[in-house]
Amino acid sequence: MFLGPNVRVDDGLLSPDLQERLAQAVAWMPLHFLNRWDRFRSHELDMHWYYPIAFSDQPYEANVEPDLRALDGELQSIAECWEAVKTALPGTARLYECMLSANTFGTEGRVHQDIAEAGSRANHTTVLVYCNREWNVSWAGETIFFDDRSEITGAVLPRPGRVAIIDGDPPHVGRSVSRICPTDRRVLVFKLWRN
Repeated sequence: MFLGPNVRVDDGLLSPDLQERLAQAVAWMPLHFLNRWDRFRSHELDMHWYYPIAFSDQPYEANVEPDLRALDGELQSIAECWEAVKTALPGTARLYECMLSANTFGTEGRVHQDIAEAGSRANHTTVLVYCNREWNVSWAGETIFFDDRSEITGAVLPRPGRVAIIDGDPPHVGRSVSRICPTDRRVLVFKLWRN
């Protein structure tokens, strides 16, 4: 595995039972084809599949953890996943967004950072939980990380149940799956501030 200085990967954080319940819960979630141009002013074809689970338009003040705890039925596996993730984080964390993201063949990601204000990035963490039940290396869909010179510093395959913890908000992108991939690449995303 090729990991940069800001990226940690844990393949054993989620129990097999939780992985299965999480995969089942997110498999049926209805995704929206979101055009990010309106929000990020990136480019007109910057689109991806997305489902907001818990979020706020005020990331610097919000805490959406109570919204996760209030999820119904099978979606409680998302709240359980967050509790497991918190055990891998040093100190305390304030969750301001949880979403499901998906890439299909031809849906290219965009190199981005999650927080607009550069001075705030040091205390920011993004956690990616790969939710597919299986993944073949031929299906692509890697998450790629970059330095400030746009050189690749890390790459993570979306293996089932894998958790990637990204500190400091480096530039990153979720790449499209390959033409031979029979499914979409579903990733549960937690965005938070560390104290």
